[in-house]
Amino acid sequence: MSSNATIGQVEVTRYIQSTVKFNSGNTTIWVDPFGLNDDLIGGDKADIILLTHEHGDHFNLDAINAVSKEGTILVCNNSGIEQKIRGNVSSELIVMKEGDKNLVSGINVEAVAGYNDFHPRNNGHDSFNIGFIFEFGGARILNAGDTDLIEEFAAMSPLDLALLPIGNAGYTMDEADAAKAVNEMLKPGAVIPVHYGFATGGDPEKFKSLINSGINVEILDPLNPMKAG
Repeated sequence: MSSNATIGQVEVTRYIQSTVKFNSGNTTIWVDPFGLNDDLIGGDKADIILLTHEHGDHFNLDAINAVSKEGTILVCNNSGIEQKIRGNVSSELIVMKEGDKNLVSGINVEAVAGYNDFHPRNNGHDSFNIGFIFEFGGARILNAGDTDLIEEFAAMSPLDLALLPIGNAGYTMDEADAAKAVNEMLKPGAVIPVHYGFATGGDPEKFKSLINSGINVEILDPLNPMKAG
Protein backbone atom coordinates (compact mmCIF):
# COMPACT_ATOMS: atom_id res chain seq x y z
CA MET A 1 0.00 0.00 0.00
CA SER A 2 1.26 3.46 -0.86
CA SER A 3 1.94 6.40 1.45
CA ASN A 4 0.70 8.93 -1.08
CA ALA A 5 -2.18 9.53 -3.44
CA THR A 6 -3.01 12.11 -6.07
CA ILE A 7 -6.43 13.73 -5.87
CA GLY A 8 -6.92 15.94 -8.91
CA GLN A 9 -3.88 18.21 -8.96
CA VAL A 10 -2.94 17.59 -5.31
CA GLU A 11 -0.49 14.96 -4.10
CA VAL A 12 -1.15 13.89 -0.50
CA THR A 13 1.48 12.08 1.61
CA ARG A 14 0.88 10.62 5.07
CA TYR A 15 3.83 10.42 7.47
CA ILE A 16 2.50 9.32 10.87
CA GLN A 17 -0.76 9.67 12.81
CA SER A 18 -2.25 12.86 11.30
CA THR A 19 0.94 14.37 9.88
CA VAL A 20 0.17 14.97 6.22
CA LYS A 21 1.81 16.89 3.38
CA PHE A 22 -0.01 18.38 0.40
CA ASN A 23 1.86 19.29 -2.80
CA SER A 24 0.49 21.08 -5.84
CA GLY A 25 2.54 22.99 -8.37
CA ASN A 26 5.36 24.66 -6.49
CA THR A 27 3.48 24.96 -3.19
CA THR A 28 3.72 22.65 -0.16
CA ILE A 29 1.39 22.57 2.84
CA TRP A 30 2.14 20.52 5.96
CA VAL A 31 -0.49 19.70 8.59
CA ASP A 32 0.41 18.82 12.21
CA PRO A 33 4.16 18.11 11.78
CA PHE A 34 5.34 15.38 14.16
CA GLY A 35 7.63 12.35 14.01
CA LEU A 36 9.78 13.71 11.19
CA ASN A 37 13.45 13.72 10.30
CA ASP A 38 15.51 15.17 7.45
CA ASP A 39 15.32 11.95 5.43
CA LEU A 40 11.52 11.92 5.58
CA ILE A 41 11.20 15.62 4.81
CA GLY A 42 13.69 15.73 1.95
CA GLY A 43 13.43 18.98 0.03
CA ASP A 44 9.72 19.45 0.65
CA LYS A 45 9.82 22.40 3.03
CA ALA A 46 6.57 24.11 3.93
CA ASP A 47 5.13 27.21 2.38
CA ILE A 48 2.28 26.87 4.88
CA ILE A 49 1.96 24.85 8.11
CA LEU A 50 -1.49 24.24 9.59
CA LEU A 51 -1.70 23.19 13.25
CA THR A 52 -5.02 21.79 14.47
CA HIS A 53 -4.07 21.61 18.18
CA GLU A 54 -1.25 21.16 20.65
CA HIS A 55 -1.35 17.47 21.61
CA GLY A 56 2.07 15.91 21.21
CA ASP A 57 1.07 13.64 18.33
CA HIS A 58 0.10 16.71 16.29
CA PHE A 59 2.49 19.40 17.48
CA ASN A 60 6.28 19.28 17.81
CA LEU A 61 8.52 22.33 17.72
CA ASP A 62 11.50 20.45 16.29
CA ALA A 63 9.35 19.06 13.48
CA ILE A 64 7.87 22.49 12.77
CA ASN A 65 11.31 24.03 12.46
CA ALA A 66 12.55 21.09 10.38
CA VAL A 67 9.87 21.61 7.72
CA SER A 68 10.14 25.42 7.81
CA LYS A 69 12.09 27.58 5.40
CA GLU A 70 12.44 31.30 4.82
CA GLY A 71 8.95 32.65 4.26
CA THR A 72 7.03 29.75 5.83
CA ILE A 73 3.72 30.82 7.39
CA LEU A 74 2.34 28.83 10.32
CA VAL A 75 -1.39 28.93 11.12
CA CYS A 76 -2.68 27.83 14.54
CA ASN A 77 -5.64 28.34 16.85
CA ASN A 78 -5.81 30.68 19.83
CA SER A 79 -6.21 28.12 22.61
CA GLY A 80 -2.81 28.71 24.19
CA ILE A 81 -0.63 26.99 21.62
CA GLU A 82 0.37 30.45 20.40
CA GLN A 83 2.37 31.04 23.59
CA LYS A 84 4.28 27.79 23.04
CA ILE A 85 5.13 28.77 19.48
CA ARG A 86 6.16 32.42 19.67
CA GLY A 87 9.90 32.76 19.95
CA ASN A 88 10.45 29.05 19.34
CA VAL A 89 9.84 28.76 15.61
CA SER A 90 11.33 30.54 12.64
CA SER A 91 8.11 30.83 10.65
CA GLU A 92 5.66 33.73 10.59
CA LEU A 93 2.59 33.08 12.76
CA ILE A 94 -1.09 33.63 11.98
CA VAL A 95 -3.63 32.89 14.73
CA MET A 96 -7.18 31.94 13.77
CA LYS A 97 -10.31 30.94 15.66
CA GLU A 98 -13.32 28.97 14.49
CA GLY A 99 -15.09 30.89 11.75
CA ASP A 100 -12.09 32.97 10.70
CA LYS A 101 -11.06 33.13 7.05
CA ASN A 102 -7.67 34.23 5.81
CA LEU A 103 -5.71 34.42 2.57
CA VAL A 104 -2.42 32.70 3.41
CA SER A 105 0.27 32.85 0.73
CA GLY A 106 -2.48 33.05 -1.85
CA ILE A 107 -4.41 30.08 -0.38
CA ASN A 108 -7.90 30.57 1.08
CA VAL A 109 -7.92 29.06 4.57
CA GLU A 110 -10.95 28.79 6.87
CA ALA A 111 -10.90 27.61 10.49
CA VAL A 112 -13.85 25.32 11.21
CA ALA A 113 -15.30 23.44 14.16
CA GLY A 114 -13.81 20.18 15.41
CA TYR A 115 -14.38 19.11 18.99
CA ASN A 116 -15.33 16.55 21.64
CA ASP A 117 -14.94 16.19 25.40
CA PHE A 118 -11.19 15.65 25.06
CA HIS A 119 -10.85 18.61 22.68
CA PRO A 120 -13.32 21.16 24.10
CA ARG A 121 -14.87 23.76 21.84
CA ASN A 122 -15.24 26.53 24.44
CA ASN A 123 -17.97 28.21 22.37
CA GLY A 124 -15.61 28.45 19.42
CA HIS A 125 -13.71 31.45 20.80
CA ASP A 126 -10.68 29.48 21.97
CA SER A 127 -11.38 25.94 20.78
CA PHE A 128 -8.69 23.45 21.75
CA ASN A 129 -8.85 21.96 18.24
CA ILE A 130 -9.84 23.53 14.94
CA GLY A 131 -10.23 21.98 11.54
CA PHE A 132 -9.15 23.70 8.35
CA ILE A 133 -10.85 24.00 4.99
CA PHE A 134 -8.42 25.24 2.37
CA GLU A 135 -8.63 25.72 -1.38
CA PHE A 136 -5.53 24.24 -2.95
CA GLY A 137 -4.64 22.92 -6.38
CA GLY A 138 -8.18 23.43 -7.60
CA ALA A 139 -9.58 21.38 -4.70
CA ARG A 140 -11.56 22.29 -1.60
CA ILE A 141 -9.99 20.24 1.21
CA LEU A 142 -11.03 19.60 4.83
CA ASN A 143 -8.53 18.49 7.45
CA ALA A 144 -10.67 18.00 10.55
CA GLY A 145 -8.11 17.48 13.30
CA ASP A 146 -9.31 15.51 16.34
CA THR A 147 -13.08 15.58 16.53
CA ASP A 148 -16.23 13.59 17.10
CA LEU A 149 -19.16 13.46 14.70
CA ILE A 150 -20.50 17.02 14.92
CA GLU A 151 -23.49 18.81 13.45
CA GLU A 152 -21.26 21.50 11.94
CA PHE A 153 -20.02 19.01 9.34
CA ALA A 154 -23.28 19.50 7.43
CA ALA A 155 -22.30 23.07 6.53
CA MET A 156 -18.80 22.19 5.29
CA SER A 157 -19.86 20.62 1.99
CA PRO A 158 -19.09 20.77 -0.93
CA LEU A 159 -15.65 19.22 -0.59
CA ASP A 160 -13.30 17.54 -3.02
CA LEU A 161 -11.29 15.84 -0.27
CA ALA A 162 -11.76 15.21 3.46
CA LEU A 163 -9.22 13.87 5.95
CA LEU A 164 -10.96 12.45 9.01
CA PRO A 165 -9.76 10.68 12.17
CA ILE A 166 -10.97 7.12 12.84
CA GLY A 167 -8.96 6.04 15.91
CA ASN A 168 -11.67 6.38 18.59
CA ALA A 169 -10.28 5.66 22.13
CA GLY A 170 -12.15 8.75 23.35
CA TYR A 171 -9.98 11.05 21.24
CA THR A 172 -11.81 11.04 17.90
CA MET A 173 -14.56 9.43 15.86
CA ASP A 174 -14.50 5.71 15.21
CA GLU A 175 -14.89 4.18 11.75
CA ALA A 176 -18.70 4.19 11.86
CA ASP A 177 -19.07 7.81 12.95
CA ALA A 178 -16.47 8.97 10.44
CA ALA A 179 -18.29 7.08 7.69
CA LYS A 180 -21.58 8.68 8.72
CA ALA A 181 -19.94 12.09 8.52
CA VAL A 182 -18.72 11.30 5.01
CA ASN A 183 -21.88 9.67 3.65
CA GLU A 184 -24.52 11.93 5.17
CA MET A 185 -22.90 15.30 5.81
CA LEU A 186 -19.59 16.06 4.13
CA LYS A 187 -20.13 14.09 0.89
CA PRO A 188 -16.62 14.68 -0.48
CA GLY A 189 -15.31 13.38 -3.76
CA ALA A 190 -12.55 11.56 -1.89
CA VAL A 191 -11.65 10.79 1.72
CA ILE A 192 -8.46 9.78 3.52
CA PRO A 193 -8.66 8.27 7.04
CA VAL A 194 -6.02 9.43 9.54
CA HIS A 195 -5.29 9.27 13.29
CA TYR A 196 -5.04 5.50 13.64
CA GLY A 197 -2.29 2.96 14.17
CA PHE A 198 0.04 5.09 16.30
CA ALA A 199 -1.52 5.29 19.76
CA THR A 200 -5.05 4.06 19.06
CA GLY A 201 -6.88 1.42 17.11
CA GLY A 202 -8.86 2.19 14.00
CA ASP A 203 -9.30 -0.03 10.96
CA PRO A 204 -9.10 1.84 7.65
CA GLU A 205 -10.45 -1.14 5.70
CA LYS A 206 -13.53 -1.25 7.93
CA PHE A 207 -13.97 2.48 7.38
CA LYS A 208 -13.65 2.01 3.62
CA SER A 209 -16.28 -0.74 3.64
CA LEU A 210 -18.80 1.68 5.18
CA ILE A 211 -18.37 4.45 2.60
CA ASN A 212 -20.97 4.94 -0.11
CA SER A 213 -20.06 3.96 -3.65
CA GLY A 214 -18.97 6.93 -5.70
CA ILE A 215 -16.74 8.32 -2.95
CA ASN A 216 -13.06 7.50 -3.44
CA VAL A 217 -11.34 6.18 -0.30
CA GLU A 218 -7.54 6.39 -0.23
CA ILE A 219 -5.80 4.42 2.54
CA LEU A 220 -2.26 5.70 3.03
CA ASP A 221 0.40 3.79 4.94
CA PRO A 222 2.48 6.06 7.17
CA LEU A 223 6.04 6.68 5.99
CA ASN A 224 7.06 6.61 9.65
CA PRO A 225 5.60 3.40 11.17
CA MET A 226 6.60 4.37 14.75
CA LYS A 227 4.17 3.42 17.53
CA ALA A 228 3.49 5.34 20.75
CA GLY A 229 5.33 4.23 23.87
